[in-house]
Amino acid sequence: MKNKEDEFVNKENVEEKEDEKENNEYEAEPEAAFENDSKKSDEEEKDEEVEILKKDREKLAKELQEAKDKVLRISADTDNYRKRLAKESEDKVKYANQGLILELLNVVDHLEMALDHSAEDSNVEALRNGVELTLKQFKDVLKKYGVEEIKAKEGDTFDPNIHEAMMLDERHDLGNNCISTVMQKGYKLHNRVIRSSKVRVNKKEEKNNTQEENNE
Repeated sequence: MKNKEDEFVNKENVEEKEDEKENNEYEAEPEAAFENDSKKSDEEEKDEEVEILKKDREKLAKELQEAKDKVLRISADTDNYRKRLAKESEDKVKYANQGLILELLNVVDHLEMALDHSAEDSNVEALRNGVELTLKQFKDVLKKYGVEEIKAKEGDTFDPNIHEAMMLDERHDLGNNCISTVMQKGYKLHNRVIRSSKVRVNKKEEKNNTQEENNE
């Protein structure tokens, strides 16, 4: 009898354990499902973040490329502008005297005409008149473009700012430090000396000065 009761108790215990196991398995299933859902949710978030980062990277790469292209365009435009300015400046310097040259070509034409006429006509006076007229025209052109002759003649006081002493003379009919001879005319361009007058300057010795004073 006791053995039957023990078997019955053991059977109940086994059944209770099985029920408890089933209950535990039943309770564990929702937890496992929750964990799986949670893992899935985390993976989806990570995938979304990766996708966002990938799009941001592509956007930054595109913006960087656009910026590089813009810099290259600006650099090319700047280089072309610099070259164009250099070319314009070069042309301006190269052709700055175009007007003057055109005027001088007219003078050349008249000189050639004078030479042609001199070959046909032996009249020296006519040739002289033609050359004088051409010279006057030449000077008029120079004056038009701001070229002015430096006035210098015998007896003028030597001025180192506009005169260049080439040689010394010792003349008693001229004062000391006076121009005795103009060897080459000087010129100014817009009031700036571009070529000094080359002259001979009179320099008297001291004894001559003393002798002149005694004679007086």
